[in-house]
Amino acid sequence: MKRAITRTALPAMTAAAVLLTAANAGAVTPDDEPALPGDTKVVLNDGTAVGANDEIEFTFTGDKPQAKTPQATRACPEVNDPPTYKVKGTPYFLPDKSKPQSTWLLPRQSVSWAITGSHTFTFDVTGGYEAEAKIIVAKAKVSVDVKVGNSWTWTGTQTVTDTNTTSKGYRAVLGQVGWKLTAVKTWIGAPCNVKTKTIVVKAPRKGDMSIGRQNS
Repeated sequence: MKRAITRTALPAMTAAAVLLTAANAGAVTPDDEPALPGDTKVVLNDGTAVGANDEIEFTFTGDKPQAKTPQATRACPEVNDPPTYKVKGTPYFLPDKSKPQSTWLLPRQSVSWAITGSHTFTFDVTGGYEAEAKIIVAKAKVSVDVKVGNSWTWTGTQTVTDTNTTSKGYRAVLGQVGWKLTAVKTWIGAPCNVKTKTIVVKAPRKGDMSIGRQNS
């Protein structure tokens, strides 16, 4: 199993400006989902701290497929090879859907919420691949972040705050820091074709409540 961390390289003239912006604003998402503030840090199993815009990679081999017919094996023995999964992951903000809370913040405005009770977050997967999504999360737990899982319930009392230090307004949204795991599964299918499918999992992790930032 291999794991790598990648960070986007920046031209020397713009690096300082972009880092300053990242410290004050969340990553922009295409569909305007709430994003993590740029100064968010997640500590991996090996002690490495990754930021909101960092990406990790790891690969693993799945279980062998069900036995094929002897004729298929003779024609293409590779159909019995186990599939491989290449996974890219990035810290991801999960809104609190069970007890949603949000407010609009103009520049220099702040919000402070006193949170109590239980707040449950569960994994979300595209395409109906729940069984494989659980395998991906389990591998991520072992190779990347022991705190990631299929479900997490935060219980207790906590005060969360956020101050808009940017030059634009945004919506502060209650939630928690999780992972977005995008896995590409590759395998050989009969008669002897390479097949792939992409599985996207948004998984929670054990930790405190947090505030994300949404453009609208």
